[in-house]
Amino acid sequence: MPEPKNIFLAPCSREQKEGTYRHFQDTVLNGVDPSTYPEIPEFEDDEIAVWGVVSGNQSAWEQMDSGDVLLFYTKRKSYTHAATVLTTQENDTLAQKLWTPYDEGRRVEDITEGWPYIIYLTNIKRVDIHSEAFHEDIGWQTFYPQSFTRVIEERKERLVSKYGSLTEALRQHTQNDLGEAPEAITEETEQMLSETEREPPELMESETEYTETQRRVRSSAFREAVLKAYDESCAVCGAQRYSPAGNPEVEAAHIYPKSEGGSDDVRNGLALCKFHHWAFDNGWISITDEHEIIVREKPGEEAYDELTSFDGKSLSLPEKSDHHPHQIFLREHRRLHGFEEVSLEESIDAS
Repeated sequence: MPEPKNIFLAPCSREQKEGTYRHFQDTVLNGVDPSTYPEIPEFEDDEIAVWGVVSGNQSAWEQMDSGDVLLFYTKRKSYTHAATVLTTQENDTLAQKLWTPYDEGRRVEDITEGWPYIIYLTNIKRVDIHSEAFHEDIGWQTFYPQSFTRVIEERKERLVSKYGSLTEALRQHTQNDLGEAPEAITEETEQMLSETEREPPELMESETEYTETQRRVRSSAFREAVLKAYDESCAVCGAQRYSPAGNPEVEAAHIYPKSEGGSDDVRNGLALCKFHHWAFDNGWISITDEHEIIVREKPGEEAYDELTSFDGKSLSLPEKSDHHPHQIFLREHRRLHGFEEVSLEESIDAS
């Protein structure tokens, strides 16, 4: 197989784009019988995989060449299928026959627009490419492709520089340890949640030597476990917000910081919106052993108005008490930020 000129990314997650995901199943995985649609060019195969995009993605679509690779994002943090481009065709009539209704729920102005920019595909393969790792290699900060897109020249060069070719980059991301990360993260997440029922908390991470892959899996699993425990809601204000792509706005905060060696224990975590995460990490707020919010006050200095209203209020806690913040971590957070004088030894003894 010759080296592809381009890599394209197609979001069709069943979590956020159910309509798109059904189209992916119907016309890519199951394929289309060309004899049913006179608009389809002649192909040797009895079935052909077909995809399409809206006019907003036309500029990326126009740069497609035969032999390019299209990755389908159908699972959280994972590209699950790869396909090779055969050819393209602009055909609104075929689009209307294949994909009705169009991607329901899309929050865009052209909600009734079809997918007239057709892509014919071959060599559909099941892959497991961890999106966070792949996106890091191309210089993206998000794990989710926001729309159909082409990996631009600068980002392709990063892959070629690291792996020698686009083909090798895809091969290694499919076959290396990170390729199994979504499943590994799920397993590690469940283990973290269940450990709170049987294991006493440890203030700091154990001396276990982790590989880089294991560390990344544990970090992702901690985030997943904390957000799951708090139902993706902020423990301070209770906000539960999502991006247009369906990603939660809340973040997983370590109570006793990771920079101090704090453990990846759900009881050492809080789900916080971005503002309250910042306030917590910078010592504007802390938490009592009884899970009440403390807002800092300094002589001659007033706390932000957005924070003072929460002073003395109780946290929004996980449903399971085993997942509640533990005193060992709360006391150390207060000590670190000067809310009270508690020694490290006293905090450990208290556990």
